[in-house]
Amino acid sequence: MITFNNIPDTVRTPGVYVEIDNSRALQGLVANPHKVLIIGDGIVGEGTKPLLTLEAITRDNLADGYFGVGSPLARMCNIFKDNNPNTELFAIRVSGGTTQASAVLNFSIPISFAGGAVSTNNEVVRMLLNGQKANLTLTSNWSAEDICSGYETLINGDSTYGFTATRTSGVGESHLLQISNVFSGELGNYADVRFNYYQGESFPTCFDSVSDGDIITTAFGGGAGNPDIGDVWPIIQNEQFQHIIQPYIDSANLTEIENELADRFKPLEDKGGHGYTCVRGTQASCTTLGNSRNSPHNTISGMYNSPTPPEHWAAAWGAIASEKLNADPARPLQYLKLTNILPPPQVDRFTRTERDILLYDGIATWVVDTGGNVLIERSITTYQTNAAGIIDPSYLDITTLFTLLEIRYQVKARLTTRFIIPRFKLADDGFPVSPGSFVATPSTVRQEMVALFTTLRDVGLIENLKEFIDNLIVERDATDRNRVNILLPPDLINQFRVIAAQIGYIL
Repeated sequence: MITFNNIPDTVRTPGVYVEIDNSRALQGLVANPHKVLIIGDGIVGEGTKPLLTLEAITRDNLADGYFGVGSPLARMCNIFKDNNPNTELFAIRVSGGTTQASAVLNFSIPISFAGGAVSTNNEVVRMLLNGQKANLTLTSNWSAEDICSGYETLINGDSTYGFTATRTSGVGESHLLQISNVFSGELGNYADVRFNYYQGESFPTCFDSVSDGDIITTAFGGGAGNPDIGDVWPIIQNEQFQHIIQPYIDSANLTEIENELADRFKPLEDKGGHGYTCVRGTQASCTTLGNSRNSPHNTISGMYNSPTPPEHWAAAWGAIASEKLNADPARPLQYLKLTNILPPPQVDRFTRTERDILLYDGIATWVVDTGGNVLIERSITTYQTNAAGIIDPSYLDITTLFTLLEIRYQVKARLTTRFIIPRFKLADDGFPVSPGSFVATPSTVRQEMVALFTTLRDVGLIENLKEFIDNLIVERDATDRNRVNILLPPDLINQFRVIAAQIGYIL
């Protein structure tokens, strides 16, 4: 007996009545578009968007007007768009720290000519501020004070740098330039200023055998305080973001995002997502941070002495991951380029041995190609040991989590559309189910799972389908007769990362 949803058995008026039923429409997989959230500081008193409001970032540089040009949040959004213009992006502004970080430059030391004047014209001082070029063209007869004044004007005249510059007002000290972040907090301590980064660059001839350290008398420091990203969770409690990027590496904020993402991963919450951040430090300090964490839901990349600040690294990494993992959650991210990210000088890049250590200590790694591009090497989580403290690689790779999330999404979509929304009834196996009667049995559900996981095999998310079918269990709950329990034992497909070969030669 066929059961209709919308055509009553009691209709008497003549006609042909045809209803549409989509419960069997799904044959393949359902589209699962990912969304990204970036959390960060704005500039106090600037930008049109207030604290703790969820804002869609739909085009390049939109975040500048929302949060203040040069703010960490605006810069992270812009870097994200440079790397991934297509994935749906949202941002939330949080309150900053308490104290600005700053650096001090001294332009009197390198001047070598009598009277301290520059005798050459149109030579260029080549400086990077957070990886952005801040080049100053010299004019004949300039003094150290003139160079200092030129940089003050240059930096203050371009808000995209994210800094303000002020000459020291003390007597005889007008050649000192203090460069301060436009925001407050510990994040500013990782800002970067340097000279002559690119190959072939050097100081003008009037600079007498100096190095960066002769001019940069005080590196960036003094920034204090971090926001509490826990303030964000009530704002997004009903929203799923598969990727959350934030720049803070203090223990409180890392614990906040790890706990929130762990809760979101639970089956009744089912809003799974993954976090991204970056630490700037030596291999030893990166290892220390990585070993202090143990979450399958967060990725921390590590670098030392890059001109590009760590918040840019985090934004670029999350941008590439969100695009590629949405397209194929099981495909490795290795050797994907991070756009607008500058590598450290050769001497400060982690060696293969150091990177191998980091990959055992919860820190994701990168390499540099011959063109100077930064490429993801291996994107891992910080998960290292189970609850008993035993080494556990089950959640090592980010692809494992995203493959599982995709499988869960497809199972939920298939079963909800096939049985729950159409309001099926449930009977034991052996019940004489008539076509169109809206009665399901455990065998019916099992057939649907076999069909779905065959498709998942065909798109390359699982392997060994026969073993899956042999071990698949679908049964009616013994206590709640309105419930079906399913044991799904997929063998996740792996990533091709290592080739080992031996040459056994003959002379």
